[in-house]
Amino acid sequence: MIHNMKKIFAVAVICAVSAMMLASCDKKTSAGSQPAGISKSDIDSVSYMIGYSTGMQMMQSNFGPLNANAIIKGIQDAGKGVEVDYAVFQNVVNGFMDKRNEAISAENAEKSAKMLAANGKKADVVTTESGLQYMIVREGTGVKPTERDTVEVNYEGKNLAGKVFDSSYERGTTVTFPLNGVIRGWTEGMQYVGEGGEIMLWIPADLAYGERNVGSDIGPNEALTFKVELVSVKPYVEKPVSE
Repeated sequence: MIHNMKKIFAVAVICAVSAMMLASCDKKTSAGSQPAGISKSDIDSVSYMIGYSTGMQMMQSNFGPLNANAIIKGIQDAGKGVEVDYAVFQNVVNGFMDKRNEAISAENAEKSAKMLAANGKKADVVTTESGLQYMIVREGTGVKPTERDTVEVNYEGKNLAGKVFDSSYERGTTVTFPLNGVIRGWTEGMQYVGEGGEIMLWIPADLAYGERNVGSDIGPNEALTFKVELVSVKPYVEKPVSE
């Protein structure tokens, strides 16, 4: 519910800004409605940018494809002062997002199960008791980390569609973090490879982000694929207890 309320707030802000800018959008805007010195070209340019910004915000809110004509009608009505009961507004948006997330969640769960079932049959792919799947690409010659150690890695993460959603390779720098501070699939999987090695991880949703949407590229119940190089391991050191 909190997640949906954030979306509602974002939509409300978008519509409020758009309504202010398009209060008379049922008529052709003329340069005469602006202060002297504001040309039609100026109006057209800023109008496009506001429309572009609104579109980007709608995409980031993860509503999926929407009816552009209905959006424009809503903006026009808001600009004219047409009132919509907030409870109705809230129920429509929440109801849509709940229904959409349930459908995507079920679809992703089915696709993830099929992908993992097929992947688990491949040579050299190991499926653990937790459901995690991994394959050692390069053994590595150094120590294997424990879950309390800190690791330095290079990695690439892909979603079910094969889209790269995160990559230290693209950023050109390694990443360092405590192994018990990441998703459970990483915490378990990285303990199977030695320092200097490389591992492939296929992580079920319950060992990744579960039923949550994470950004625009990871949906609910989505299994994830990672290629990870373990650059170095910094063993955990117990801090002395102060007397």
